[in-house]
Amino acid sequence: MNQLFLDRMKELLNDEYDDFIASLNQPPVKGFYLNPLKKDVLNHLNQEHITPHPYIPRGYYFDYEKEPLGKSPYFMCGLYYIQEPSAMAVANTIQVNKDDYILDMCGAPGGKTCYLASQLNQDGLMIANDINKLRAHILASNIERFGLKNTIVTNVDPLRFSLPGFFDKVILDAPCSGEGMFRKDDEAIETWSLQKVQECAYIQRNLIDQAYKLLKKDGVLVYSTCTYSVEENEAQVNYMVNKLNMEVIPIHQEPGMTESTLCPGTVRMYPHHNRGEGQFIAVVKKTTDTLVEKPKILKPNITREQLKLVETFYHDHLNIDVPPYLFQSQQHIYAIRPQFPDLNKIKVIKNGLYLGECKKGRFEPSLSLALTLEKKDVKRYYDFSKDSQEVQDYIKGLTLKGHGDKGYGVIFVDGYPLSFYKESNQQVKNLFPKGLRR
Repeated sequence: MNQLFLDRMKELLNDEYDDFIASLNQPPVKGFYLNPLKKDVLNHLNQEHITPHPYIPRGYYFDYEKEPLGKSPYFMCGLYYIQEPSAMAVANTIQVNKDDYILDMCGAPGGKTCYLASQLNQDGLMIANDINKLRAHILASNIERFGLKNTIVTNVDPLRFSLPGFFDKVILDAPCSGEGMFRKDDEAIETWSLQKVQECAYIQRNLIDQAYKLLKKDGVLVYSTCTYSVEENEAQVNYMVNKLNMEVIPIHQEPGMTESTLCPGTVRMYPHHNRGEGQFIAVVKKTTDTLVEKPKILKPNITREQLKLVETFYHDHLNIDVPPYLFQSQQHIYAIRPQFPDLNKIKVIKNGLYLGECKKGRFEPSLSLALTLEKKDVKRYYDFSKDSQEVQDYIKGLTLKGHGDKGYGVIFVDGYPLSFYKESNQQVKNLFPKGLRR
């Protein structure tokens, strides 16, 4: 481990330094939170290997060696989100109004996005962005698994967003030097340098300026990093206060949090105090008037031919109405909301709920749509237990033996949707995406 880093930590922690170093030799801790959009999840989990988080609603620790939740069919059904326990604290620091407009500037892989977006109603909006193409697609996949309908996923440099004064809340989990991840990430140790700290601080400052522009007056910025350096943490908050006239909203100090002595109201989380990795969190409010440009609204643009295909599919296979606002992009159909902005010139990966694709006179439904359905919503389904051979085979991509009507249906796992299937001649054709099979 870099000696300069150790010297800096010793100066920062003083008498706690030895305890901190000892904590880095302990195994990392795993956590998850339940999806509030899914019912009765906890009763389906093995209580022996999970422990409630002390203050995160629906949050838990788990023994990943005895209970590998990431490999369970329940994970594929979106019953929970696996997230590092300290990172779970970030989104929990603010109260969400159900009709908030929220931007997650650096959203991948999606833990904060899913936690906050699942608290919004259909009048709310979450835009989740990541500048990296691969990470943005991972973000979209996690949002899909969670069954979110009110979320737009973008892949752009956040400095290119031109929605001044649009958002009630902005989440900036800023790119950082990663010192808080040293216990679980060898690459973070190997790539650390003081130059990297300074480079990250420069990037963070630009993102803070952009977040400030995007916020409404009295809007709230949640700023976080998984690092310890003062340059990337307290110095940035002091800039917000002294240069941007923002106001620190003190964070309630939960177990394992340490209030920063350099910036009261903000908190640090260390592995020798907290069951989790390193984290810095600040909540600040914009107090000044701002330029507001009302964006153009994304208008439904589905063609008559496409609408007829969608309506036919819903009539033949589902027991729910076709969503009222439909948007198409290259034959891909999305259910959007009337408040969605038209993000012209910004690469959009996912615009609301992806319903499926129109193909040569037919509509082919998506995994995203399947994951939002209940048994009462579909005309045909099979419901298997989590440990059944049928579920294991389906996740592998195998065809199942059927005994139902011809047409599309949904495979459920203990009552939770997993994927569409298509049955004919008593053969259940597998529609589980190839990239997710295992």
